[in-house]
Amino acid sequence: MGTLCKIAWRNVWRHGKRTLLTVITMAFGLGLYIAMDSLLKGMDKGGLQNIVELTDSSVRISTKAYEEERRSSPLDYGLSDLAGLESFLLKDPRVVAVSARTRFIGQLSNGVDGIPVSVVALDPEQDSKVYSLPDYVDGSWFGQQGGNQVSASDTANAYNTASGSVTASGRAIVLGRGLAEDLGLKIGDWVVLSARTRYESQNADDFLISGLIDCSEPAINSSGVFVTLADAEGFLDLEGLRTEMGVRMKSRTNLKASMAESDEVAEAIRIGFPGLEAKSFGELGRQFLEIAKMKAKGAGVIIMVILLISGVGIANTVLMSVYSRVREIGVLRAFGLKPKEITRLFLIEGGIIGLIGSLGGVAFGVLIVTYFVKVGLSIDFMGREMAGGMPIWGTLYGEWNPGQMVVAAIFGVVVSLFASRSPARKAGKLEVTNALRFV
Repeated sequence: MGTLCKIAWRNVWRHGKRTLLTVITMAFGLGLYIAMDSLLKGMDKGGLQNIVELTDSSVRISTKAYEEERRSSPLDYGLSDLAGLESFLLKDPRVVAVSARTRFIGQLSNGVDGIPVSVVALDPEQDSKVYSLPDYVDGSWFGQQGGNQVSASDTANAYNTASGSVTASGRAIVLGRGLAEDLGLKIGDWVVLSARTRYESQNADDFLISGLIDCSEPAINSSGVFVTLADAEGFLDLEGLRTEMGVRMKSRTNLKASMAESDEVAEAIRIGFPGLEAKSFGELGRQFLEIAKMKAKGAGVIIMVILLISGVGIANTVLMSVYSRVREIGVLRAFGLKPKEITRLFLIEGGIIGLIGSLGGVAFGVLIVTYFVKVGLSIDFMGREMAGGMPIWGTLYGEWNPGQMVVAAIFGVVVSLFASRSPARKAGKLEVTNALRFV
């Protein structure tokens, strides 16, 4: 076997350019696969973070009746005994904070155009303990300075930062940046928000834009509207109505553990409060990952095509090697090598090409993934029209997945051996006399 390996190694580089071209093609395909897998893992992580930090929290609680009509955000089904529910949740050591919200449907107008919107009324101080929205705000998050900085002149003299209220007549509102751009609005502009109150009367009032949200959740960027519960109370005649509650739990490095704990808390809520519906991060996260798997399969098909092309290249390389060395094969047979050993020789050559291509692909993939992990990929060019919970804003970072790199390398070698099998068997079947007379 050692002699066969030495001969195979020498023969692989007898036609260096041809071998190098095949290796480069294979390395490119595997490297691209590893890089794409890293980005998909990064997108999965970003989408799951969106669920916990921006949209649904670790556990989202509402009444069963409200959940059935959630799309219309009715003001008919509120949470009762908020204090009891909050006390029940905070007794669990895994729960960090809770925050109640009220959602309603409204109409936002710049004085010329109007857009139907889903509005979230919240307590800015308590809500920021559960959700990370303030980190993505340009301007003011109802009196708190947003995480994205803008010039002081945009918000100067507009707010009483001690109380978070607008000093002039009117109320404060925070919009998704995409929604503001659609209406031609900016920080400091006034908008008209109209909505049906809890008792079905129509109300409208002016709101001052205190900040704009630019985050990794497309739905918030394109249609997010936020007001304070203090302003919504009088505007909608809420009388303390809260339609849902978000729960923030301690973060876990292990995704499965985090999902399992959220499932346990949600189940405890359903048992302790039979009239309530609790959607856990585990339930929502698994649904998200199923969608992500379907998208990953589409990317995998593209990579499979590249690897098949590489396999055809390897088969062609080995076959050409067979035809160019017919007399040499005859000499080897004359020296006593058996047909199986000739076949094995060419299989080893194909395996060497596959191994070099696989290692090159892993090295190429590691370089790209290192860049994605440390620097990231700017995806602002993709626009703000995509949906599906995928993070499409700012910079997308990759994730390390060593297991997949090993799988890619093994797969590359297997493809090479399979592609080499037919030419190798052809070489083994050559008759000694015919091979020696071959011109």
